[in-house]
Amino acid sequence: MRKKFNQMTDMEKSVRLKNHYIVHIAFYAFMFNLLPVAFMGSHIEGFLVYMLILGFPAVIYIASIIFGLFNGFKWLYILFPAVLFVPAAFIYYDYSALLYAALYAAVSALGMFAGFILVRLFTKKPATSAGSEKVQDRKKK
Repeated sequence: MRKKFNQMTDMEKSVRLKNHYIVHIAFYAFMFNLLPVAFMGSHIEGFLVYMLILGFPAVIYIASIIFGLFNGFKWLYILFPAVLFVPAAFIYYDYSALLYAALYAAVSALGMFAGFILVRLFTKKPATSAGSEKVQDRKKK
């Protein structure tokens, strides 16, 4: 049975976070480096530009929401899409595509923030038990 996040030790939390980082890094590396190769020979005019402007940000946003749901808001994660896009920008596009790295970092931050907010909105706050110190302190006053 899986433990809830607040019941995990610090070591278990760090291993889980590392595994999520590895999965997302591999996903972004695949998306930025192999998808352009697959669509380079397509005869759809401007398809790579549409992928840069619409496709990649949509996928990054969804992946960031999923990451934010499981791990909260982590500043390091914002850099993953931006840093992993830089080699692809020089290999498949030209230097003017580096502007999209900043766009992808911003979309990643928005998606992760949305996931973090969704967790905060839809999780129940733990109720104070009847025998807790807070309740007893209120009764004494």
